[in-house]
Amino acid sequence: MTSQLLQAIQSRPSVGHPDLPAIAAFYETCETVDRLDNTSTLAELQRRLDNPPPDGTHQRQLWETPDGQLVGVVSLWLEELTDVVEGWVGVFVHPDWRGAHLEAELLSWAEQQVQAQATVAQRPAQLHAGTRSDAPYYRAIYETPGYEIIRQFHTMQRSLAEPIPQAQFPDGFTSRPTNADEAEAWIAMYNESFVDHWHFTPMTLRDRQFRLTYPTYQPELDWVAVAPDGTLVGFCGAEIDADENAQKNRQEGWIAVLGTRRGYRRQGLARAMLLQGLHRLQSEGMETALLGVDTQNPNQAKNLYESAGFQIKETSLTYQKQL
Repeated sequence: MTSQLLQAIQSRPSVGHPDLPAIAAFYETCETVDRLDNTSTLAELQRRLDNPPPDGTHQRQLWETPDGQLVGVVSLWLEELTDVVEGWVGVFVHPDWRGAHLEAELLSWAEQQVQAQATVAQRPAQLHAGTRSDAPYYRAIYETPGYEIIRQFHTMQRSLAEPIPQAQFPDGFTSRPTNADEAEAWIAMYNESFVDHWHFTPMTLRDRQFRLTYPTYQPELDWVAVAPDGTLVGFCGAEIDADENAQKNRQEGWIAVLGTRRGYRRQGLARAMLLQGLHRLQSEGMETALLGVDTQNPNQAKNLYESAGFQIKETSLTYQKQL
């Protein structure tokens, strides 16, 4: 790629829905080379734009040639936490334009956006990025001065064609679907369950209501465990992306969230809820279940998942730079 061609590229903010078809096609072009199986469908991009999360802002910056060809995209999520302004970035360059320093320009743009917001907020700033451990091209983007790997996560999978043990709850404990009107009790349970996890941010009522009203939310896949006194003590939420399954001709579902409240652990509740979630996905016609786990999970979650038949599919790396 000549320097003259690079100098002709212009960047601009995405204008929203009119840009989404070109962005979806761009991601698909990248996927034909990258084969990382993480392409966002047009329907998913539209849902995210129409239903923005309540805590934070999303920006998408586009790089185009003079004739309108999309050659670079930066997706940036910005959030002001109590003591820091935090950004999460994804950098994408068209396969025909890679290796000509465009990647550095895109990443620099993201850093500048986070720094600008931090200056206004008078807080320190951090930028995070993530990629698969077996993706050398993307690793090279983020393995530049100032960035360090701070966390690793596994994606694990399990065939639902294999026998799934029946869920067994401790005496007196039961399970049932979540009720939308118990959001505050659910939030208290969630926060007590994850307070000792990395990067924990307390869930708010707005956060929970956002999930309950999201277009793809499936209440039949959102269950809680209940103690004999009625206290909510465990939860398992599964998700099925029908659009992605149709596009990729597969039947996969995710165990999106699983937890046990402090004071109720080591009784078999997490295992029971996990197995129940697998049965729910199986009853919906799914052939494979997936989930994500922090390799440094403080509650030995990986051992639980392996005992339920899950195996590591891939590993992702999380990078951080103090700005």
